[in-house]
Amino acid sequence: DNSLLYGNNYIKEQGTAESIPAENIITDAWTGVSLDKESRKVNPIVTDSIQHYFIHKIIDEFDIVYDDDGPGEIADIIGIKDTEELIDIHLYHLKFAKNGQVSNDIDNLYQVCGQAQKSVSWKYKSSKDLFNHLMQRKTKKLGDETCSRIVKGSEEQLEKLMTAAKWKKEVKFHIYIVQPSISKENASQQILQLLGSTYHSIFSIANIELKVYSSN
Repeated sequence: DNSLLYGNNYIKEQGTAESIPAENIITDAWTGVSLDKESRKVNPIVTDSIQHYFIHKIIDEFDIVYDDDGPGEIADIIGIKDTEELIDIHLYHLKFAKNGQVSNDIDNLYQVCGQAQKSVSWKYKSSKDLFNHLMQRKTKKLGDETCSRIVKGSEEQLEKLMTAAKWKKEVKFHIYIVQPSISKENASQQILQLLGSTYHSIFSIANIELKVYSSN
């Protein structure tokens, strides 16, 4: 029956993968957003992109909002909240919808689920490494155009948080998938199980609860 015995641990294969908890899927209407446009790019800013819309959806929740989109990124958007007890770091992984449509095409999810799982590694790196990454990439460049990746906050705030994370405060991570191609109400079981596998993988490895932003 494909069960395994490792020392005193008996592991029996599950019949079916568990779905992601329904309460971990958060819906949005995505009003005014072109679902086939993922990045806000540089100049001009793509104002009907998923990234631009989502930055302004969450901007009031954080002290720092950072556009890390591009090769070598930690996540497409990083939100940082400084509290008395700890530094909360929220990693948002975005993906456009194929053909700009809400559908049950599971290909919309494989890459972004992998990116979410890969970002777990940052929890186990030095906090200094993360903030160094942000400082070194503070200017976003596309062709001949440039802009600051710090959408909200300042370099001085990042430097202060780097010091606090290194010497004083605990850093807590949160991971999200932002994929408006999914309909929470009509998602296929295959999609829910893929998200469930990603959720359980991230939680078991890093004790981080995955949340997903979808369409209604």
